[in-house]
Amino acid sequence: MSPDHPPPADREPSDSGDKAPFGPEAAASVERSLASLRDPDDALRILQGVKESGSAFAAYLLLPDTNIAAADIRESFYNSYADAWETFAEFRHDVLEGLGWLQELKKVMSEQGIPDDHLTWNHAAVDKNILDTYDVVHLDGWWHVFNK
Repeated sequence: MSPDHPPPADREPSDSGDKAPFGPEAAASVERSLASLRDPDDALRILQGVKESGSAFAAYLLLPDTNIAAADIRESFYNSYADAWETFAEFRHDVLEGLGWLQELKKVMSEQGIPDDHLTWNHAAVDKNILDTYDVVHLDGWWHVFNK
């Protein structure tokens, strides 16, 4: 897995507020960010980002390398946001599927007559590779994923 292999859903982010809830953790993220800003224009950019993208933008504010006072913060968000998943296992599955690994493994198992219960994924190793490729924020029970 590498940044050359984008997440399986290579698309513009939609209003994630419809998908992932804007809960208390998202609200706290936005409040902390707003409280640390001095320039009202910076705060307006944050509020516009939240209005457009909901909890996904609140998750973006929590990334350690996010400059919350950047004039292009919304553009940076849109350039890095992949999507949100309710479970990490769903995200992992989508990554493996996007890479074609699930299909290829199924093909090899079928061709070689390998029973389904004979091969298992090393989730720890796969997850390490995923986390080396993507920034992940767990917020209000959802996994928000960003390209590094």
